[in-house]
Amino acid sequence: MEDNNQIQIIESKILSIRGQQVMLDRDLAELYQVNTKRLNEQAKRNIDRFPKKFMFQLTKEEFEILKSQFATSSWGGVRKLPFVFTEHGCLQASNVLNSTIAKKMSVFIIDAFVTMKNQIQSNPNYELLNERLKRLEAETKLFNAKAETIHAEMLALKKDHKIDLNVQNMEINDLNEKMTELLTEFNKFRDSSIIIRKDDGIGKG
Repeated sequence: MEDNNQIQIIESKILSIRGQQVMLDRDLAELYQVNTKRLNEQAKRNIDRFPKKFMFQLTKEEFEILKSQFATSSWGGVRKLPFVFTEHGCLQASNVLNSTIAKKMSVFIIDAFVTMKNQIQSNPNYELLNERLKRLEAETKLFNAKAETIHAEMLALKKDHKIDLNVQNMEINDLNEKMTELLTEFNKFRDSSIIIRKDDGIGKG
């Protein structure tokens, strides 16, 4: 029973950011009983073991959204943008810290991540949202490619003094409008703009 309570506590600290389940550096440090500064220092000293898919730093926008969703006072005097660790990042952190408590807690943390993953995938809308996200990502790549092509054409035409700025600007404005519409829709499903903690009601009858 005690183990289950520990896993539930950890689940409450797992966030969904950029489509990944992660844990804030300060929460992970608390579980491993070290200060946040030491945790991040150890990760940076072993950066080859922490690729971006294991650990990444929040953007200013993500951090502002995070603070707006939870009590601002709880952040105290945080000056630097926090780092977050994925499931594998948490495990690597316990390895580089190499402490008994970190190794013990990492077992509970992995169990909590697995539980969260199962809960998300059991959502009846999971497949639909996942497919829509993939489609939006593909469309975004196409728009980015077109924007780069137009930019390259503008540079080439300008160099040859044969550019029609009005036509090119109309194309770019049209592209920007489409990109804005796409990103608005995209951000509804992508966790770079929506940060979610575990719903305490999930799994309860």
